[in-house]
Amino acid sequence: MPVLRASKALFLSRLTEIVKRCAFATAPAFEAFAHEVGEAHDQAASASPRDDFEQTSQLTASRLTLMGDDDLELDIRIGEIGSRLREAAGRDLWRSQLRYMTLLSRPAMNEDSNPLGPEVICLGLWALCKACGGSNEQRHAMLDWLERALGQQLPALYRDLDQLLAGYGIEPVQGANAPVVTPVAVAVGSAENLNQAAPGNALSTLQQAVRRLGNQQTGAPVDFFGDGGGRSGNATLDAAAMVMLNHLLDRLTALESRSAHPAIDAGAAELPAPAPLCALTSKDLDLPLGKPEAIAIDTMALIFESIFDSSDLPDTIKAAIGRLQIPLLKLAIVDPSLFTNDQHPARLLINRMARAAVGLPRNTGWEHPICQRIGRLTAAARIALDTRGAPLDAHLADLDTLIRERDQSIRRAAETSIQMVVEHENRQYAEQLAATWLRGRLARTRSPEVASFLEKYWLRVMVAAVLEDGAAGKRWQESSTTGDELIWSVQPKQSAEERKRLASLASSLVRRIGAGLDAIGVPAAERSPFLNALFDLQTAALRSQAPTPPTPGTAADSPRAIAGGASPAAPRVLERDGWRVHYLGMPSDTRSPHTLAVANWQVGDWLRFRMANTEPLCGLGCWQNPSSGTILFFNPDWPYAVAMSAATVDQQIRSGRAQLVSRVAIFDAAAERALGLLEKR
Repeated sequence: MPVLRASKALFLSRLTEIVKRCAFATAPAFEAFAHEVGEAHDQAASASPRDDFEQTSQLTASRLTLMGDDDLELDIRIGEIGSRLREAAGRDLWRSQLRYMTLLSRPAMNEDSNPLGPEVICLGLWALCKACGGSNEQRHAMLDWLERALGQQLPALYRDLDQLLAGYGIEPVQGANAPVVTPVAVAVGSAENLNQAAPGNALSTLQQAVRRLGNQQTGAPVDFFGDGGGRSGNATLDAAAMVMLNHLLDRLTALESRSAHPAIDAGAAELPAPAPLCALTSKDLDLPLGKPEAIAIDTMALIFESIFDSSDLPDTIKAAIGRLQIPLLKLAIVDPSLFTNDQHPARLLINRMARAAVGLPRNTGWEHPICQRIGRLTAAARIALDTRGAPLDAHLADLDTLIRERDQSIRRAAETSIQMVVEHENRQYAEQLAATWLRGRLARTRSPEVASFLEKYWLRVMVAAVLEDGAAGKRWQESSTTGDELIWSVQPKQSAEERKRLASLASSLVRRIGAGLDAIGVPAAERSPFLNALFDLQTAALRSQAPTPPTPGTAADSPRAIAGGASPAAPRVLERDGWRVHYLGMPSDTRSPHTLAVANWQVGDWLRFRMANTEPLCGLGCWQNPSSGTILFFNPDWPYAVAMSAATVDQQIRSGRAQLVSRVAIFDAAAERALGLLEKR
């Protein structure tokens, strides 16, 4: 089944990518993790529809086969991880499970039997621990890192799985009861959920404020016609009111026809200079203040004034939204739910039009592909809005597609910049580990020649070892052993057994040193002086002669030399083949994940933020390093990408210097701003 293979491939590749970034894990462990997750997925997916308890029991039995007698503590730890991952994934996990229930024809499938669920991931963690070996402390440290990384990445993974299944036409199963979502799960929910959580109904409050203002100016309260409260009970008067209402709608239609601009609706690339945007008020239509239709029109006028004044949108997109002003005015007059329902399709339409254009420069013209698509969509939406009862579902879906395609395109364009940051931070991490290793070895050697060699050459060998297969890898262990044996080999040998060991070790030690120097490209002529000196030092050691102690203040004692260059937190510009990344630094502890405490930022959000001495920038969060927490932002209209620590983003959001603009529902935000301005009048 292609869709099953595609979803499994996405699930496996993304999970394995996360695990591969863990410095504790080895290549065989990656393979064991991927194999176990794949097997568990297939086992859960291939089961025929039956009692879920039986399916869960099989998964549990599979886990138990991996356990030894001393693994009870680890079993409890992994079980706790599974529970917290379920909370972290929250509703995103549930949505993808609903589609899988349809795909597998298992409407009664419970959470533990989900082939994409945390239970399957936990089986992979068991296999990973078994393949990595090591002490319980080492395995628990690895699980701590993986829990943090998975907790950050799983919501986005489950959203992508949901989109993948939806793209294959897999509908969510109907009638399934959603699991109870804890506050943690809600807190890490999708941006869509956060958008839906409107802080009160600002638009309804704004409408009431406009009504009160009209009543104050006319001296008498008037009920809003559209909600049924304004009916007089007199058939003649009500008929007259309906005639007047129809007349008003006809006037609005005529205004719309005169203001139509076919080129905008067609998404034309070249247009004359746009006329100033302005909101239509009841005064423009000679309507008495306080009448219900005037209240509706003036409420909408305040909304559009606020949208037209927004600094987040280019004028071309404001003009496209402005093309929907009159259709929305007519809708507001006859459909009061526009003011009370924050999920009204017409409100969602405006919100998603703005979301689709987030990050475009203020001077973006109609020639831009995004503006052209929004222009064409505006024309189709106007027709639907003018047709009473016509659904907007197709237009909302088109906008969702536009948003998804644009964001995915930007994330693909950022891949080179992401790789530059990954390589830079990996090297920083490797240099820190190697520098720590070097400090310990310099404290143990009394030979200035060996100390100088370790600092000048073997430090680079240790850095290369970390970059190749991590601090737990074979090359690191072998290179570290070679360094230790080098230090030991020049120390005085007091016993015959020590002298015998040195005699048998010397030749292999020289070969291993040579191999390490070959790996970092040190020429033979450059290494010869030390190798000659090493022979003399080892000869002296065989004779129990102590080496000359290092002179205080030599380069070998220099903290700056050991530190491996500039501080990892120092800002810099990374460059490669014309690509640039403004790297604003990372925490000194590069392998401790730093997550945002504010608003639960996640990859896929657009953030407006500031760099030093620059105007505000608006970029898409394309990637976050699960190890360091560094976030990369990119916008195709920038000549560079920006990488900054999560702590910096957190601080800017807390202080109000940064805002998650992709989570702003512009229609509702405009109502709040308009209400604030109205209250100041």
